[in-house]
Amino acid sequence: MRRTKDLKHLPNDLAGLIVKGRAEAASEIHYSLQNRSPWFTGIFNTAWQIKGAPVDAVIPRKGDPNRPVKEGRRAPIRQKPIYTSLVKALYVGNKAEYAGFVINKKPSPYQPNQMYKDLFEQKRKTTPRPNVPDWYDVYLTGRFLEKDINKGFQMVGFKPKRNYTMHKGTSA
Repeated sequence: MRRTKDLKHLPNDLAGLIVKGRAEAASEIHYSLQNRSPWFTGIFNTAWQIKGAPVDAVIPRKGDPNRPVKEGRRAPIRQKPIYTSLVKALYVGNKAEYAGFVINKKPSPYQPNQMYKDLFEQKRKTTPRPNVPDWYDVYLTGRFLEKDINKGFQMVGFKPKRNYTMHKGTSA
């Protein structure tokens, strides 16, 4: 016979499952961003990190920014889930000092006033997946982020009957 639990344990049981689901979702997002993000020297796509605090962009680019040493795309490495309380934020960010440039939000720290999208106009070799200037926005708004979140929660037993999407005007 199946043993039943007192209903008073439900809030803590749900909170525990949500903590685990969020940690698995962050790990899945981290893995996906390594796979989708551009690579050339191997710094950016391996600099994704999960932390309980904002991720500082502090890792410098290798060598001369005008003549980077090209390396092959590295296989994504799954980071172990980080479990934090529900009242504490969990961040997935990139530690490369030029991260704002590669997600097309800040100018290049090496070429004044140059944005990442300019590389596409110049027909320069670029490598994000999909290979478009706004690859990061495509990830955030094109159901890829949503799929990674759902996959993380499914790993701990949630079975969504409906996928919830973010509406315009909200942020991740």
